Formats: sequence, structure tokens, C-alpha cells
Amino acid sequence: MVEFSGLGGIIKKLGLESGNIFIQHISMPISALAYSPWKSSGHVNRWCCAVALGLMMLGAIGQAFGQAKSQEARVALIIGNSDYKAAPLDNPANDASDLASALEKQGFTVLVRENVGERGLKEAVDIFSKHLKKGGIGLFFFAGHGIQLKDQNFLLPVDVGFDNETDIAFKSISAEYVLSRMAEAGNRINVVILDACRNNPLQLARKTINKGLGVMNVGRAEKGTFIAYATSPGSTAADGTGRNGLYTKHLLRALETRDTDIDKVFGRVRTGVVQDTNGEQVPWTSSSVIGSFYFDPAEDLAALQRPNVSVAATHEAAAEAVALPFDPVQERAYWERIKDSKNPADFIAYLEKFSGAQRAAYARWMVQKYGGVVPSAAAARRATPAVAKPEQLALAAPSPVLPLPPLVLASGAIPSPGTLIQDCPECPDLVAVAAGEFTMGSGPKEKMRELDEEPAHRVRVAVPFAVGKFEVTRAQYAAFVKDTGREHKPGCHSTRGGVFHKNPKATWQNPGFEQKDNEPVVCVSWEDAQAYVAWLSKKAVKQYRLLNEAEWEYVARAGSTGSRYWAETDNAAVCRYASVADTSLKSVTPGAQMFPCSDGFALTSPVGRFPANSFGVHDILGNAWEWVEDCWNEGYAGAPDVAKPRLSGSCTERVFRGGAWNSNPATVRAAYRDRDSREERHDNVGFRVARSLP
Repeated sequence: MVEFSGLGGIIKKLGLESGNIFIQHISMPISALAYSPWKSSGHVNRWCCAVALGLMMLGAIGQAFGQAKSQEARVALIIGNSDYKAAPLDNPANDASDLASALEKQGFTVLVRENVGERGLKEAVDIFSKHLKKGGIGLFFFAGHGIQLKDQNFLLPVDVGFDNETDIAFKSISAEYVLSRMAEAGNRINVVILDACRNNPLQLARKTINKGLGVMNVGRAEKGTFIAYATSPGSTAADGTGRNGLYTKHLLRALETRDTDIDKVFGRVRTGVVQDTNGEQVPWTSSSVIGSFYFDPAEDLAALQRPNVSVAATHEAAAEAVALPFDPVQERAYWERIKDSKNPADFIAYLEKFSGAQRAAYARWMVQKYGGVVPSAAAARRATPAVAKPEQLALAAPSPVLPLPPLVLASGAIPSPGTLIQDCPECPDLVAVAAGEFTMGSGPKEKMRELDEEPAHRVRVAVPFAVGKFEVTRAQYAAFVKDTGREHKPGCHSTRGGVFHKNPKATWQNPGFEQKDNEPVVCVSWEDAQAYVAWLSKKAVKQYRLLNEAEWEYVARAGSTGSRYWAETDNAAVCRYASVADTSLKSVTPGAQMFPCSDGFALTSPVGRFPANSFGVHDILGNAWEWVEDCWNEGYAGAPDVAKPRLSGSCTERVFRGGAWNSNPATVRAAYRDRDSREERHDNVGFRVARSLP
């Protein structure tokens, strides 16, 4: 990319823009100018070779803009200020140049400015705002000095004086102003990245000047906005000792990694910076992005084409979810009645009642698929009857409602239910779960109940937490073993062949049957699981753990009150929801009790192959039993009414829950409990991770 402001006169005479134009990858000779000595001061020479380049440039204009029309417009303004007279910085100019190159590879048309003064800074923002396109992608990056002054974040030009506040407010530009200009464009996504939290260069001892930058609130007008800070509010960031600043160094690495989902990119950045600074610098993000955005254009296009990530639908779903509360039990029952329908009227009626539900986006797509018209938010509000007060629903369902579309909030804040979290590249995906209450155990109505599931009692989950979206996979466990060198002596219990025995040769790598890397790891003990979460805690700089037994059942029920979290009670329907003992198991374990159906897998299945429950968690029943934290106790007598691990009782034995690929109808239930010695391994027992929030 090159921005040719030097041919302003020629372009103006032709009526093309205002003297500044973005041209991306026109030809090698012109593209090379972006990194020529001409750019060392942050400006392309305005007049040199104007006539010589004029004809070449005009020939490329039509091609450049023709390409822009054929795909979503991606425009970025990258500013790196190093040459401050009073407080120079080593890296920002390099950061700007390197990030510009990285974003060009991701399809962005980039305007680069290095070491700009007051006039150049304000001019660049003005040019940038004119090129933002409605429905497109805008990205603003600033590296240099930034100051929080009177509740605003000012980005400083290199020629600003550091002797008085008025000079700063007048000559600088506020980050809030840049954000407002981006919001005016109506872009689908706006990304603001501020690596501008260096030590305050002012020599003033003024109370109005605060250390670091402050949080910019993302309001309703700025929907679809993602703001990233190099460090937490009120803190300062390291400038870096190499070519790049510490934060930008990790941002460049994160953009080169596969899976460029914006949340995961900045999650990797945060992990890297925290590790490099021993936790002293913690990058911060704030977002109103609903749906998804990927830096890689191909990944982003694929996401947009998936029905459940339609941007218009998810924006509307989020707004309606806030306005329209609902009873999750009623919603689930209603959905089970219509989910296989081909009549758009059925899904329209669903949306009129449950437009804020997790399944609403899919329902809208079904309406369109079968030729119907999706009801507006206003129509849904008019059609929705008054909802019972929360206290009236307490006995029917737990406190939390179904999760909203995933959002990522400021680091340190409590994510909303359903938020997807990944703390490090090796970390399993997590789902945020709200606090609430539920009835734990089995009551008289549970026909298959056992004594150790009684008495049924109310339990309060006092604080939100995050739980693994999937069971820990073989690939994830393999990374832990490779990194730590943990040894596993052969020997793993099995019931394959219809007889309980210990296979002396089996290990997690070879449990006695073939597995793929995306299937749950088995033949791991409770002690193995504890070693894994300890390793993960160091990797992520977050405190990972196993679920306690109450948390596990709370997630497994996900608002339901029956034996399982799905509404259908027929055992023949179970194979649509979980990997269990079914007819395909006959060849492996003849004579075992089975469900009268086939789930398509004789043994373990890839994680996530079956539908998630209403909390967004997969395979919580079936596939592999899951170790939890608690010591074994025969029943719930004396159990606490707050969700916490029970660390008294028989602590040489630990609890596992959920059933597995060879579990029968009596054991694939939310209330069923089992246990074994903490060092024993089974070919149907794995685990799932959790951590507290934030």
C-alpha cells in the first residue's frame, strides 16, 4: 500500500477524491515506495516525480476501486510516533511500519503515518474517516505517547509541548474523537488499538493528568466496536527492547497464527505480554462486537456465510434478548415441538415469544429458508405477553436465562453468560456461566434414582465461572505431556468385551482402541487431571481447576429439571444428543444394557459432535465420564447449600460424573454419581476444565 498525497493537484483536476487516495498493490515499483527512504519521516514526498507517476497512477485507479467494490472494504490508519523531542521512544515508528505490512496481507488498505506533528495527525484522521465505508471494516492503531486528561485519552503528536495542559488538549487528538468518526461511518466492525500507555512525559505535577489511559465506554452508537489497550486502565506499558514494542511484537505474532478470530488474536496477545512481564502488564480489551470477525478475509467470509453468525440477525437478537425475558423451560419445550418443521409460521411464532433466546438466530434463518418474513423487534415486543417475575419462576428453573450471543468484555469484567473465552493458544475453549440456583440430586419423581443422589436439595452457585466448552482432547493433553514430560505407567481399566478388567498395556495414547486427536482423552487419573490444570494455570496465568460436583450438575442440568437436559424422555432419542451405549456398541461389548438407537460411534466421538446444552456446553452427558474435585460421600447429608468442593469424606476416592460412550440409560443422567481411587485410570473417564471469573 502507498498513500499518494503528492499528486493532489492532478487528482483534484480529475474530480477524484480530495487529493488523497489509497492504492493497494498496484505494481512492484509503486508498492515498494511504501518502504523507501521517502517514508522515513512519515510522509511520502509530496511532489517528487509527480508527473512521472501520474499516468501510472491513473491507470491503476479503476482497478483498485473495482477490487474494492467486489469485496468488503477494509481500511486502516496506522500511526507510530517515536521522535518526541522531550521524551523520545524507540519502537512506535517500527511498530507502525510492521503492522501496516501485516494488515496488508489481511486485505486492508492501509494509510501509514510515522512521526507526525499536530497538522499531520489531524489530517490523517480526517482522510481516514472519509475512506471508511458503511458495512465495511475500519481499524485505527496508535503507538506513541498517550495521556489521560480530564476523562479523555489524548494521543500526542511529536511536536506537542509538554509544558501545559491547554497545549495538549488543543494540539493533540482524542481517542474518543477517532472512535466517534469511525462510528459515524456505520461500519460493520471498528477496531481501535492503543499502544499508547507509555510513561507520562509531562513534567507537571497536575492532579488532572492521570497515569496511563482510561477506559473508553462503548455506547449504543458504537456497536460492532472492539477496543484494545496495551495495558490495563491507569497503568503504563513497556516500550520494548527490540525492534518492536512489547505489545505490538505479540500482536504481529498473533496475526500470523492460524484462526484469526479477533477474540483469539487478542487473547494470544494478552497471554504473551503477561508471560513476558511476569504479570506486571496486562493488556485490556472492551467490545460490543456481536457475532464474529476474523482478520483473515477467507475466514471472515466463511463465518459470515454461516447462518448463525449473520451480523444483522445477531445484532437484532442481542437487542431483543435484553428487552424480552422468557422462561427457559417453556422455550426449550416449544423449540422441541417445532425444530423439525418446514413451516415458516412455526418459527415466526417462536420468535414472537422467544426472540432473545440462543436459538433465535437459527430460527430467523429457518424463516427465510422456507420463504417467510422475519418479524421485527417491535413486532416481537407487541406479541410477547407479560413474563412472570423471577421469583415466580424459581421453582421451575434456575436463575440464569439462556446465554446471549458471545461478547467479549473488558478484561477484569465479568463476561456475560455464553461468552467464549480462550486464555492461551494451548488452552481449551471456555464458556462463561452465570451464577444461580438449582435443585441438586434426585427427588421422588426420578424413577432411576439411587441412594447416593439423595436428598434433593437447593444449591446456590454464588459466583459466575467459566467451564470447558468441550472435554479435554487427546491433542490438548498431548501438549501438556510434551511440555512437562509427565510419565504414565501402563494400565487402564476397561469393560470392553463385557467383562471388567485391567488392560496392563493401555495408556492415554493407546487406550485399547483407536482415537483421533479431537476425541476426549481417556485413561487419565484424577491426579493426571490435577497435573494438567496446574500446568494450564501457568500457561494462561489464570487459576484453572476441575469443576466441583455442584457446579458440574448445575452445568449438566442447564436450566432443566428432568433426568437429562434435553426435553425428550424417550430413550430412543438419546442418540441424537450424546455418545452412549447404543446398538453400535454390540460388536465391542456384547450383552451390555443399551439405548435402542444408534449414535454413529461405537466408542468415543469427536468432541462437539452432538448439540450443546442451553449453556453452550457439549458432551456434558456421554462420551467420557468427567473427574470433578470432590471427595466421595455417600449421599448429600450435610452437603453445603453453596456450590463448593466437598473435601471431607473418603478423599482417597474422587467423584466422576456424566456417563460415557458405554453408559446405559440408568447412568446417563444429570444426577448420577460414581467414583474411584484418585490414581486409577479407565478407558471411559476423562475430564473437563474450569476457572473462576473474571
